Amino acid sequence: MKRRLFGLITFCIILSAAYAAPFTLSQSNSFPVDTEIINREASTYFIYDQIDTVEIINSDRKTQKIKLKKDEYTYDTSTGKLSFKIQIPYENCYVHMDGIPARPYTCYLKDFEGHKSELLVILNNLTAIEKKDYVYDPAKKLLVFRSDIDISKISYYMVYYVQTANGVVSKQISNDFNDTIAELRARHSQELFGGPLVIYKDRTGVNPSKIAKEVGFKIPLLMPKSCTICETYDNNQKKVVVYCVYKNKVVECSENKTTEYRNY
Repeated sequence: MKRRLFGLITFCIILSAAYAAPFTLSQSNSFPVDTEIINREASTYFIYDQIDTVEIINSDRKTQKIKLKKDEYTYDTSTGKLSFKIQIPYENCYVHMDGIPARPYTCYLKDFEGHKSELLVILNNLTAIEKKDYVYDPAKKLLVFRSDIDISKISYYMVYYVQTANGVVSKQISNDFNDTIAELRARHSQELFGGPLVIYKDRTGVNPSKIAKEVGFKIPLLMPKSCTICETYDNNQKKVVVYCVYKNKVVECSENKTTEYRNY
């Protein structure tokens, strides 16, 4: 249970970050991205030809931010890695970067060691086809989209899996996560790892009363930081659980039971 709960919390955090910081098109040719900072480094995943703006933003108070000068960071145009030469000013923060991406759009999957079949690419709610919509070079770890695909103007979702000391974890690059994408990802995961079909539907920001009506049972009416409906299909039976993540706790709700866990 603890392992599943940890995975669910991680899933919620990833989704919250994805919706709070989407890729958008703010001006001609520009392609902003918000991404996490780890050990004074960040990855843009998409490769950029030119970096115009780099800002470090306080996740807890987004009005607090600093704009970096050109000599305060470096950018590797072959791997999409940002390295910071200054001390990171906030404990909980992310980097906002804007610039001109390489064309055709190209992603560097820095830690992907798996087979091509372990990579799922979804464009506008449809599974993309390798060698038709994109080409992936495992030796260079580069995913190159077809030249006429403008990523800045479509819905996209990419996921791949990485083996770590704590087991297999997923890495996601996306500007969208809806129920169609959730089901496509769940079926892909089931093909890779077996087991029941488990679909995680993000409901972050949705009124709890609407979620309760959707699932058919009561959940806490206090608005959570994030909320996920987990649907499990096994042996022709459907099980629904709702996870509400708050600052200090996670509430797990099902039709017959509500359980609270400390969120450290």
